[in-house]
Amino acid sequence: MTQKRFHSIYHYTFPKDLIPTLSVKSFQPEEFILEAGEQIDGIYFLLSGKYMVTSLEVTGKELLLRYCQRPAIMGDIEIFTDCLIESNCIAVEPCDVLIVPLESYATNLKFDSEFNQLLLKDLAYKLRTCTISSRVNALSSVGGRLAAYLCTLESPTGLNQYIQTNSLDDIALLIGTTKRHLNRILKDWKEKELIKQEGKTIQILNWKKIKEISEDVRFE
Repeated sequence: MTQKRFHSIYHYTFPKDLIPTLSVKSFQPEEFILEAGEQIDGIYFLLSGKYMVTSLEVTGKELLLRYCQRPAIMGDIEIFTDCLIESNCIAVEPCDVLIVPLESYATNLKFDSEFNQLLLKDLAYKLRTCTISSRVNALSSVGGRLAAYLCTLESPTGLNQYIQTNSLDDIALLIGTTKRHLNRILKDWKEKELIKQEGKTIQILNWKKIKEISEDVRFE
């Protein structure tokens, strides 16, 4: 059953002799799947649920880098670069993860071109989205970033899953600001009747103006 489930998500079938070495582990919300600074012990494939990736900076501030839903792979960067775990991966909702032990990769899958293509595709996605987020946060004003964020969520491309959240705290972290600053912008937009806000729900009343504020910048 696990093999069929994995194949339906990642379109790859493991060699039969490796199947006994694989395992599936469950994680509850707020539980660490991987913790920065520790030694990686395998490649982790998300089967269900959602997790977030955070990084602790030298200043002590924790940065929210992305949200991840399946297909999503953890541990590939660390294995390719032979380093300790770079970022925290923390379950946001119940997660099931299939784990390929490091030994199984090193002795077998490392020489499997199809499996490596799977890893490289995920690495390319991470590089692309991280580059986009860095560019947007470095070059746009906070208001522009928030407008770009909202416009990106409305995009039909599907590349916006890594920034989807209903938490203002998380939105602030994703666009590189504080919740206090975010609330000031939202208050200004409400007064200008650009949006309507009820609790955690933001309704856009003037998409044309929001798109103008975004200056056609998107997180994609």
